[in-house]
Amino acid sequence: MAAMFVLTPTLLRNLGKESYGIWLVLFGITNFFNLSSFGFGQTFTMELIKKQNKQKDVNRLVNTLFFSLLFFALATFPIFLLVEFALLGPVIKISQSFLPEASRSFWLVYIIFFLNFISQLPANILFAKHKLGLRNGIEMGRVIVNFLATLWVIQSGGGILQLSTTTLFVTILYLIALFIASKAVMLFEMKYAHFSYKQFKKFLRPSFHFFLIGLAMQIIVYSDSLLVSSLQSSALVAIYTVALRIPDASMRLLFKISDVKIPKITALSGNQDWFRLWLLHNRLLWLTFLAAGIVTIGLVLFGPYVIGLWMGKEFELNYFLLIIFSINMFTQCLLHVPAIFLQSMGMHERSSIYSIVGAPIAVFFAWFLSKSYGLEGIALAMCGTQFLIGILVVPQLYSFINEMAKEQKFTLNILQVK
Repeated sequence: MAAMFVLTPTLLRNLGKESYGIWLVLFGITNFFNLSSFGFGQTFTMELIKKQNKQKDVNRLVNTLFFSLLFFALATFPIFLLVEFALLGPVIKISQSFLPEASRSFWLVYIIFFLNFISQLPANILFAKHKLGLRNGIEMGRVIVNFLATLWVIQSGGGILQLSTTTLFVTILYLIALFIASKAVMLFEMKYAHFSYKQFKKFLRPSFHFFLIGLAMQIIVYSDSLLVSSLQSSALVAIYTVALRIPDASMRLLFKISDVKIPKITALSGNQDWFRLWLLHNRLLWLTFLAAGIVTIGLVLFGPYVIGLWMGKEFELNYFLLIIFSINMFTQCLLHVPAIFLQSMGMHERSSIYSIVGAPIAVFFAWFLSKSYGLEGIALAMCGTQFLIGILVVPQLYSFINEMAKEQKFTLNILQVK
């Protein structure tokens, strides 16, 4: 968050609105390529938590995930070529003067995606082994080095091509560090002979529903920059993004309150310890409610002042966008708690169906509302769809826990926190 706070106004001032908008759009495009993992990373983590003490199973799981990721990443290359040669410019609106640099940068950004995609393997190993401090330390190192490299490029007068080059170099170092750390905490052998087609097929069903959730959320949550650039202009991406950045970064930070408990949730559900699972849910829900409530009030009251200090008084803040994103942050933080329980317990099929149905609805209303309300219409469509999906999905958890409570004879009470 600190790096983002410093870099955003610096990049905007030095690159200009359109060039900075293009930079955001290029990464927005490759974010969609991440969906090609088909949710294997999440399924792998859940399986590894259960079987981490069995060396043969570990080797089979690790190599099945690695070679699956490699194959999935390579399968995105034709799509990349389609975007590069057919969509950049005509569909994704980029001025002719910026198109050559955008095209060359896109190749580098695609390689960055490829390396980040493979990094799911060592990152998930560290997570499954409860080495969150080590994994986060590596991530912090990456952020700091990338931050310093970006400042150097900007001060040297570089553009998005130079930024892409330095980001690629930092990503290579990050991937090497993750693999070294993962090998230090878990013994495994990288060898194609350990790849298991049977394990691959076993991953498919639960992973497919993770994929559907990821696809839907990518469209609903992360396609804003593409929609703004296509429906409005690349120059407006910066205005939209600045209003989104602080609420979005705060939301992701607050998500960690429950995200770090995924291994514990998986273990408790595997042991069918529903009473302790319910107490954990209550603790996380109340803590999230308190933290998200304070942050939301702070953003609504002081957000314009903070953004004014951040971006400069000359920046044109859309306050209504800030309000929309702040309220969305609060609701999504609360809905994220039961949602993470559903996913960690393997009960994510219903949410995947609701999500994939909601994705085209969100895009349609973004297109429809943008005609009358511009950027605010796009924001309302995307945030409103997220809220609707969450409201429809989360009752599944409480119905299930209620049934388990009757069997184990304990009382459900949202105030029950220990």
